[in-house]
Amino acid sequence: MAQERSERTRGRLVEAGAVLFDRSGYAGATLGEIAGTAGVTKGALYFHFASKEDLARAVLDQAEGSLRGACATLRTASSPLQALIDSGYWLVDALGSDAVIRAAFRLGREGGAWLGEAAAQGPAAEVPTQPGPTQPGSTQRGPAQSGPTQAGPAAAGGCVAGTQGFHGVWAGVVRELLSGARRAGELRDRPGGTGPETLVVTAACGLEVTFGEDCSPEERARRVAALWEWLLPCLVPPGAAALYRTRPLTGVPV
Repeated sequence: MAQERSERTRGRLVEAGAVLFDRSGYAGATLGEIAGTAGVTKGALYFHFASKEDLARAVLDQAEGSLRGACATLRTASSPLQALIDSGYWLVDALGSDAVIRAAFRLGREGGAWLGEAAAQGPAAEVPTQPGPTQPGSTQRGPAQSGPTQAGPAAAGGCVAGTQGFHGVWAGVVRELLSGARRAGELRDRPGGTGPETLVVTAACGLEVTFGEDCSPEERARRVAALWEWLLPCLVPPGAAALYRTRPLTGVPV
């Protein structure tokens, strides 16, 4: 029971952090505002996260887990290329409904300059002046002491060279699905040329810029479908484009 309550509190803090990071950016979001949005004290926040940087990393990790989990589910139900098409729909839907995904992209756009800032500045400005409350079932008080944080791919600056943050994670997923499509024989042979595949990665990364919170679900679907109607003939053998569905799949997990 105590463990479940602690996990729910941590989840609320990650969601609240995502909302504030998405709205105000890393620098503009304060731990006091995040704790208030989550409905907990700052002592409770520090029990779960030693710093704002740790909380930002948790947002990035949750976003990456959601992205990879959704894409894996789509991949088990279809071919790699069809999964790539459907992953684009998942992403633009998530951008409209999931603050964690939006916050992960914003943290990436901020260039990752916030990573390691606490170490560079010495003790954090926002630290509890009194020991935090003892959590049920734990003897730990005050800030969590978990040792050096191991940054995941998102926090480390991305999975694709030259692509930062969560954009790098998304670009890496796109490349993985394209590689799977090539191994499966879905892509046309282009000796020595990967231009169309590079175009797909570039277009996929641009989805986050093009489709924001203010774009209606219907308009997002229309634009993504139009994008694939142009891209598919560049990727697949002549006549094969008709084998793929470029409209959204009913029940795509968001």
